[in-house]
Amino acid sequence: MSSNKQPSPPAQSSKVPTEMEIPRDQNALQRTSSPMATLSSHLDPYPHYIMSGACAGGGIYAYNMLRNPRIAATAGAFSLAYLFAGRLLVTGHPQLGYDIGTITSIGLLATAVPAARATGDAYSVAMSALGGVSAAANLLKSYQQRTGMPHEMVEK
Repeated sequence: MSSNKQPSPPAQSSKVPTEMEIPRDQNALQRTSSPMATLSSHLDPYPHYIMSGACAGGGIYAYNMLRNPRIAATAGAFSLAYLFAGRLLVTGHPQLGYDIGTITSIGLLATAVPAARATGDAYSVAMSALGGVSAAANLLKSYQQRTGMPHEMVEK
């Protein structure tokens, strides 16, 4: 007795993955930055809150372990600025939120990069890297708020 069973189709998940494409009506730099703008739009304001927490943690570390209240106060100020920027994104003031995020990220870079180069401390290196990524993303979104470019990725 032979059975002509066909293999069952593969199980499908409830979420269908979508394919995205970069709009072609932009120059090369804008097409390159389009994925970052799209990702930022989907994740905001959470990266700002994460940076706020990282700076707050750095302030606590600087105060308790390094016994340096100046660095602790600076990290606390950065933490509050990131928190405020994220809140502005939620309350409908994205351009100001991204501007404050950009300025805060550049300030973080200005303080963390020299410390990272001088000491090689893991915290300073990590904050330098996070500040650089945050500065790039906030600057891109600030530019996008003003010009509408780069266009975000669209579904195929």
